[in-house]
Amino acid sequence: MLTTKHSAIMRYHIWFWLVIFITSLLSWGLDYLLWQKKESVLYLGLAFISDAGAFVLTGAVLLWSQHQIQQQHFSIWHFVLAAVVATLVYIPLDNVLWLLPMKDEAFDLRLLLSNLDSSTLAFFVWTSLYLAYVLHQQRNFRLQESSRLTQKIQQLELQALRHQLNPHFTFNALNSVCALIEAERYDDAELMSEQLASFLRYSLSHSPEQLVQLADELAAINAYLSLQKTRFGNKLRVDWQIEPEANSQMIPPLLLQPLVENAIKYAVASRQQGATITISGECKNNELWLKIQDDGPGEAATTLAGQSAGVGLSNIRNRLKQHFGQTARLVVDAGQQGFAVLIQLPLQRSAL
Repeated sequence: MLTTKHSAIMRYHIWFWLVIFITSLLSWGLDYLLWQKKESVLYLGLAFISDAGAFVLTGAVLLWSQHQIQQQHFSIWHFVLAAVVATLVYIPLDNVLWLLPMKDEAFDLRLLLSNLDSSTLAFFVWTSLYLAYVLHQQRNFRLQESSRLTQKIQQLELQALRHQLNPHFTFNALNSVCALIEAERYDDAELMSEQLASFLRYSLSHSPEQLVQLADELAAINAYLSLQKTRFGNKLRVDWQIEPEANSQMIPPLLLQPLVENAIKYAVASRQQGATITISGECKNNELWLKIQDDGPGEAATTLAGQSAGVGLSNIRNRLKQHFGQTARLVVDAGQQGFAVLIQLPLQRSAL
């Protein structure tokens, strides 16, 4: 709902007519210095009454327009019409005021329309400035509404992406628990269930529009890898290469987990010898560089993953875009052996 501050608009109104009166005062002073007429004091009083009348009349139009704005019925053309009516009412009354001292002269109706140009000009300028103010307020209101709607859309998109992520991860983790139970590895299945519950608590404790410290994200990734280590044993090897200064940087929650999950699915689980997953993070060129790399089948895994991996990478790109716009990048490198994903983010250090 468009609203305007009454105090601000009344200040504009007072200052405008104060400037008009000061102009009349300067004109009176110049007239008195040049002609030394006794009537000059009378003219000053008449000028004050004239300007006060214009102030009251336009003030009534202003208050009416403010009421129309609050009722969402404001129309520029209605306001212009009201200003024209106020002008047509003011000019004859103002001329009558100035004709009162001239009692001895014959009255002529045509004199009621004298000074039409100068009186109309003041009302025209007042109307133009007021409309400029209202249009400026409307523009700011639309920008604020657009920004609010954009933020709401971004939140909904991030929530949609997260809803895609959590069921997918939970489904795979539960399958792993089932596989351990089928292999009669009950202790490992119990441990994996506890690790799964711990990881899900982390994923659900952060809203998609928030940012988390890289250190917290890596702790969750470590819990996830411990969960997978229960299943794959020595087939899963992890090499951590995180610079200390990178830990305090802020990133979207669960940004790296899908990449680690894909590396396990297509590099570790698909090969008897397993694979090594390298997780690196460094501050470089005023950016945070995060890289998930494996020494698995590379291009062959990409072909095998097909649309599934493409959707995962697309989700990550969308999340980066929602949080950082065009300042973040995702680069994929799939060779004959090994698959790597590099994420580059603007540095955002935690305030804590």
